[in-house]
Amino acid sequence: MSVIKLENVSFAYPDASEPAIRNLSLEVEKGQFVVLFGPSGSGKSTLLRLLKKEIQPAGEFTGDLFIDGIHINEETGVMNKVGFVFQDPENQIVAEDVLHELVFGLENIGLSTNEMRSRVAEMVNYFGMEPLLHRKTYELSGGKKQQVNLASVLLMQPEILVLDEPTAQLDPVSAREFLDMLVRLNEEFGMTIILAEHRLEEIFTMADKIVMLDKGQISKEGQPREVLTALWDSPFKKYVPSIPSLFLKMDGKGDLPLTVKEGRNWIQTYNVRSREVHVKRNSGEEIFNVKGVSFYYDVDQGNVLKELDFRLNKGEIYALLGSNGSGKSTFLKLLAGLLKPKQGKIVFYDRPLKAWKNRKIVEKIGYLPQNPKLFFAHDSLAKEIQALLKQWEISDKKLAEEWLVKFGLSHLKEKHPYDLSGGELQQAALACLLLHKPEVLLLDEPTKGLDPLSKETLGKMLLELNQEGITIVIATHDVEFASAYASKCGMMFQGKITSEEIPENFFKGNFFYTTMIQRLFRHIPDNRIITVEEAYEQCE
Repeated sequence: MSVIKLENVSFAYPDASEPAIRNLSLEVEKGQFVVLFGPSGSGKSTLLRLLKKEIQPAGEFTGDLFIDGIHINEETGVMNKVGFVFQDPENQIVAEDVLHELVFGLENIGLSTNEMRSRVAEMVNYFGMEPLLHRKTYELSGGKKQQVNLASVLLMQPEILVLDEPTAQLDPVSAREFLDMLVRLNEEFGMTIILAEHRLEEIFTMADKIVMLDKGQISKEGQPREVLTALWDSPFKKYVPSIPSLFLKMDGKGDLPLTVKEGRNWIQTYNVRSREVHVKRNSGEEIFNVKGVSFYYDVDQGNVLKELDFRLNKGEIYALLGSNGSGKSTFLKLLAGLLKPKQGKIVFYDRPLKAWKNRKIVEKIGYLPQNPKLFFAHDSLAKEIQALLKQWEISDKKLAEEWLVKFGLSHLKEKHPYDLSGGELQQAALACLLLHKPEVLLLDEPTKGLDPLSKETLGKMLLELNQEGITIVIATHDVEFASAYASKCGMMFQGKITSEEIPENFFKGNFFYTTMIQRLFRHIPDNRIITVEEAYEQCE
């Protein structure tokens, strides 16, 4: 039985030149786990928001949408059937502490105190959230905030759970825990789940059906193995995760493997050579020298960074990894001169950073925050660019158009930045940042919201910039991206960088902070294979 049914649904935002959703028909059966994926701006978030009447975007809607047999336009019977979890946990939390956040929705629907207590007690025990109950919501890490959001939605007892890239801001461990929770809800309670995601390495193994959107229409739909095999011979080949990619690249025989376990059973038929790695020492000029830096936001909450040491040489692409709340974003703000150390010193080009004038810092260091909305001050991308050209006294007007073309954003320049998708907004902010060619780029989660093709474009662009002499530091949860493009990786733990190595050594032997290909070959002694290309070269 179809619990969700869309018939010839189209949707266009006000003043949009093209509809976001075009004549789309889709059925989701009760109890299915469905994954939506596709390019940034393909309509995934719009489609998900159409399923929840209370947050439907303004615009022109045509076609029919039924939730459990009830038309979406009917006044009763639909409201509590769909629960929605947003991409950014900050956008969903409304209360100051966790307990009030959990009961907020229950109070709004008028439940008795006794029933609220019963529901909250059960949910808190299920999630193991007792230690969080009296914590301030703003003190929680991104993973814990998203867990609170999920619990708050489930307390409303929806029949359908809709999630828009819920792991985008989570570290690998938190993301794994969150996805495991969704699997439990689906398998143990039969809850229908519809999830839009760009993190595809593990998510396809959980799905009953995957649906690819492109330009507001369904491009591919079906069981994961069928769709991924079809994608391999299409322009969207990059959407195929690592293990099935290796299988298809090597013309493997039998069923397409999706998991490490299935991949190991197949790869045993090959002889895998050990991969030697020669470490190249960077002899470039020292740009940053950080010595004994400590920092706290509130002295009563303790240090975020503790006696941290760090060096960055010219020409490096340095990827900084670590759990939510480990201090990565704070550290980038310190390097950008936005925050001042409480102890220790930061030396930039042989001079203390605090001795540099703000104008010079901004000229030499480009900083992209985790929330790219903070970057924009004007009501269109074109106006933002014009203001930046004037600010930096750049006379070459073609430069802006060149960057927009590189990022595939030319058709969006008249749109308000806040009307862009998460991935488009991220790319637009980076395009603006690169207008004046800073010497150092500090990027906080630059792949957040990007589809695989956009990630590849970004990665190649970073390599080109690096070849042109720009040094790059990336704070990221995306281990696949870091393994492919970083020259050095560092792990942030307890306010310090506890280890740093070249990617082949950094990811070797890890359980969570590693690539799917490294997991596939971890049974091989001294294995340093971390990408599909490396695996293909070593197998015979």
